[in-house]
Amino acid sequence: MARLIVIYDISDDSKRLRVSRTLQAWGLTRIQRSAFTGRAMRARARDLSRRLARMIDPETDVVHIVQLDEREWSRAIVLGKPYWARGAAGVEAALI
Repeated sequence: MARLIVIYDISDDSKRLRVSRTLQAWGLTRIQRSAFTGRAMRARARDLSRRLARMIDPETDVVHIVQLDEREWSRAIVLGKPYWARGAAGVEAALI
C-alpha cells in the first residue's frame, strides 16, 4: 500500500468541487485547500487517476498524484497548524 498525495489546480469551481468530493469519497483526507492524502494500493491509484482525468480539462487544469511509501511520508515536515487540525471534517481511511 502506498501513500498518495493529490494536489490540483482547477480553475472551474464546479469541476474543482467534483474533484474534491471524489477524493473525499475515495477516503482521502484534505491537508490543504487543493491537496489530499490517503493510502491506496498502487492499482487503485491508477483507477483514481483515470477517474480524475475524465473530470478535468487538460488544457487548463492540472492534477498531481504522488505515490510515496510510508517511510518517506513519515519524514514530512509540517510547519504551522495542519489543515485537518483546524476543525475540518474527515478521517483518513485506507483505500482498498
